[in-house]
Amino acid sequence: MIGYRYFRHNGFLWRKHLGALLPLSMPHRNPELRQPQATALLAKHFAFLIRWETDFDSETPTEWWHIIKSDPEELQDLSANTRSKIRRGERQFLVEPVTREVILQEGHEVYCKAYQRYDTFEPMMAKPDFVRAVLDLPTETEFFAVRDRSSGRMVAFSENLVRDGACFYLSIWLTPDALKRYASYALIHHMNRYYLNLRGLAYVSDGARNISHETGIHDFLIERFGFRRAYARLHIAYFPLLTPVIHALFPFRRRISQSRGRIGRKITVLLEQEAIRRTFQMHRDTETVIG
Repeated sequence: MIGYRYFRHNGFLWRKHLGALLPLSMPHRNPELRQPQATALLAKHFAFLIRWETDFDSETPTEWWHIIKSDPEELQDLSANTRSKIRRGERQFLVEPVTREVILQEGHEVYCKAYQRYDTFEPMMAKPDFVRAVLDLPTETEFFAVRDRSSGRMVAFSENLVRDGACFYLSIWLTPDALKRYASYALIHHMNRYYLNLRGLAYVSDGARNISHETGIHDFLIERFGFRRAYARLHIAYFPLLTPVIHALFPFRRRISQSRGRIGRKITVLLEQEAIRRTFQMHRDTETVIG
C-alpha cells in the first residue's frame, strides 16, 4: 500500500487506486454519500467509480465483508500449533512499534526483498521514491518492525492506519527468510495484543473481500488468529458515462472472465463487483415485495 494517493472529504479519508475511489476510514463509519455528492467526487478526482459500505458487522451474511478481529488477543485461545509458531518466532525475532523515521532509514531494504514475493505489474520503488511515499502517508499511519535478535537487522515491518477507534493493517512486508522462520506469527500476535488489549481499539482489520484473486492472508488470519467476516452492504456509484457500459457488459461477464489479457481481468473484477452490488438490490426488492 505504500505509495497510494489519498484525500480527505468531510472528515472522511479516501484513497484513489486504479481509477477507483475507495474508503480508508474504517468501515463502521458511513460517509453518507448521495448520488450528487458521489458524482462530484468522481469528477473532481478524475475517477470512474466510488465504493463504500453501510450496515457494517451485520448479523446477516452477505456477499461483502471485511476481515476483522474484535476480541482480545489471548495466547491460550489460539491453537497449540499457532502458539508453538508464535513462540518460535518470538525466540528469533523482536517485535516492536517504531517511528516513521526508522522505516525511512531501514525499511527500503526490507521492502525490496519482500517485493520479490509478489506477482504485480507495479514497478518496485527506488530508495528516493520509497522515502517520498513513506513521508506522504497519512499522519494516522503507524508502524511495527520485526528485528532478528541475533543481528538486530530489520526483517519485516507493518504499515497500519489507526482511525475512528480501529486499526487497518494496510500492508505487511516480510523478507522470504523471515517468513519461513515464523516472523509473521510473532508480528500479528504482538500487533493484535497492542491494538486490542493494550489500546482497547474496537477491532483490527485486514481489509475487505478481495475480488481480483484469492487472498490467502485472510484465510490465515481466520484459521490461526480468530479473525472473522464482518458483513456489510456494498455501495457503488459510477461516473455517469460508465453506467451504460456496465449495464451493457454485465450479461457477458462469464465470457469476459475467460479472457487472459490484463484488460479482460480488470473488466472481470469490475463486473464481479457489480454482481455483488446487485445482490443487495435483489434483497431490497424482495423485502419490498414481502412488505
